[in-house]
Parts: sequence; C-alpha cells; structure tokens
Amino acid sequence: MVALVELDAVQVGQFMISRPLVLGSLLGLLFGIPQVGVALGLCCELFSIDDLPVGDRLPLNASIAVAAAMLVARGPRPLPVAVALPVGLTAGWAHQNLEAALRLRRRVFCGLAEKSIRRGKVPPFGSMTVKSLVEQAAVTFAVVLTCVLVVGPILNGAWSYAPRSVAGALGFSWTLAPWLGLGVALHALRIGT
Repeated sequence: MVALVELDAVQVGQFMISRPLVLGSLLGLLFGIPQVGVALGLCCELFSIDDLPVGDRLPLNASIAVAAAMLVARGPRPLPVAVALPVGLTAGWAHQNLEAALRLRRRVFCGLAEKSIRRGKVPPFGSMTVKSLVEQAAVTFAVVLTCVLVVGPILNGAWSYAPRSVAGALGFSWTLAPWLGLGVALHALRIGT
C-alpha cells in the first residue's frame, strides 16, 4: 500500500495522500494507534517542510520516513516510537538516494523517445510511464520491507541491551521532536519573508 501511495507524491495524481501528516494519520488509524500516527506524521511533515524539491534537488522522502516509522513501531517486532522515528528518517534518506539513481536511469527514456521521433514514429510513452512507475514502487517497497523485516528486528533485539542512557536520550529526543520540527517550520517562514 505504501509503495502505491508514495507514487502520489509526484508521479501519479498528487492528491496529497502521501503527505506525511495525512499518511501518518491514516496508518495510525489502520494500526489502532492514531495519536502515534499523527505525532510521527507531524514530525516528518515539519522536518521536511523546508526541504523543497527544486530543480534536480530531491529532498528527504518524508512519506517513506513516516511509513517506515509507523511500520517498525507496529511491525512484527515493534520498536518504541523514540527509535522508530530515526529509523523512518533514515529510510526517507535512503529512498531519496535511490530515487536519485532511478531518475538518472530514466534519462534513457528521453533518448529512446528522441530516437522514435527522429524516425517519424510515436514514442512508446505508455510503456515508458508504466515501467518507471513500477520501478519507483518496487524501490519504495524494498526500502519499507527492509525496515520492517531487517532493520526493525535487529534494532528490537539490540534495544534490550541498550544502556539506559541511550534509551533515555532517545526518549528525550522523541519528546523534543515536535518542538524541533516547529523550529524548522518557523525557520522556513522566516526565510520566506
């Protein structure tokens, strides 16, 4: 589901379902933890509000961040939310880098379309579009699945051995996360004026 919803960000529709606050809230309702979904969605939304996709700049994928955080917080071996947020943000960063590689790969489609036009033929836009959407969804699925089936269980096992200071620091960070996100939003507003 997340892989399809993420396509809403740019590739298909742009109905805003992939916005972190919306996606986090929906996943929170689905998993029976609406407050956690709203909180994670709000944090990811605020953390990414100043990071705009301008030109060839790809920001952190906040949709993937909130989805991965929610899924590891409610997955087969659930992590505390204080650990799930950094996992989600890391997944959003990883997806950002993989998407950059996908976009470089999609340049081939431009060359193929140009060759078709030179030959007087109509480029196969339909198949090119479907192929790029499938690749995008597959990468998204792989990133989220890796978080749920690999990273989450590893961190869950390691969490029981974490020193109290680490657990306390992550708990304190989770308490501060909305305030830090609000600071990012205020900074974005200040720069815009």
